[in-house]
Amino acid sequence: MKLFRKSRKIIALSAAIVCFLSLSTCLTACGSDPEEPVETKQENEEPEDHEKTVPVENSSMKSDSTVIAVGQTPVSYSEYKSYYYFMKSQYTSLLGDQVWKQSAGASKTIGQRAIEDVLRMIIQVKVIVKQAAKQGIVLEADEKEDADYNAQKLYDSLGEDVTKDAMMSAPLMMQIFEENKLAEKVYHVITGQAETGVSGSGLSAYRVLLIYKAAGDDREKVKAATEKLQKKIAGSDKSFYTFAKKETELDEVEQVIGSMDERKNLWMSVTSLRNQTISPVIEESDGFYIAMVLQKPNDTLNTDYQNKIVSDKQIEAFQKSYEEWSKNYDVEVSDALLSD
Repeated sequence: MKLFRKSRKIIALSAAIVCFLSLSTCLTACGSDPEEPVETKQENEEPEDHEKTVPVENSSMKSDSTVIAVGQTPVSYSEYKSYYYFMKSQYTSLLGDQVWKQSAGASKTIGQRAIEDVLRMIIQVKVIVKQAAKQGIVLEADEKEDADYNAQKLYDSLGEDVTKDAMMSAPLMMQIFEENKLAEKVYHVITGQAETGVSGSGLSAYRVLLIYKAAGDDREKVKAATEKLQKKIAGSDKSFYTFAKKETELDEVEQVIGSMDERKNLWMSVTSLRNQTISPVIEESDGFYIAMVLQKPNDTLNTDYQNKIVSDKQIEAFQKSYEEWSKNYDVEVSDALLSD
């Protein structure tokens, strides 16, 4: 299930939900989009605990109508509306009400994308909570108390108009906060058990500026153009950064390249460069690079790199676990939600 990327800021009081919103960004490519059919195994291949869904309501929406089903777990319209409120508050507080009507590509508005984001997050929470029950992972008394306190505090702060419109209730807020806190706990348990294969010794990293050109269909043509660009940069008075901002096909010009990078030609070239020196064109399987070293390995840079590698491997481990868990549950979403 492809997940959303977003700002961490929602509402300061909703700590448990903010934590899981941040966690949710790591689940990219787990499962299916909510509007797409969920793939199910053939009847004779399904494990005994595979769950078919309970029915969902596709027409009139009442607060207790089931609008999402994750296996035998129903999600009411009021619960969906409460989650939707947090998402909407996040977008509008940063970008204003008009953001909902702006295009998000593929003939959809940001508002429509946000609805899909809410559906994905709810489904994720329900799947992970189900897995928590299977693994015997529960909230301790103090964790539950903390979640309930934050839920009540948030609920009390919103005012009657907001809670009525979002179909919120204090018990529902407590349920949402508890489930998000439990999902976060499952995440930490699974990632804490992950084998990263990373040790502190021997890891090093360089901070660099990179120009990248994808190989495309005509590799030789791209290579020739990149070599021409490298000569132009080397003979120019303009900074490498100026060229990189304009020419690179990477999301970020500044990158950290470390000893565990799979682009070995790039890594070896970077290690041989002096600071502020422009590299020759570096060929990799995915395309061509021109690099400039900004900072050579030091304790801080190496430690940050190691921590990122560990974090990435832990996230990958959780993604794989979630993908396996989600196969145990059919998922159904109300047509009424998807057509909004």
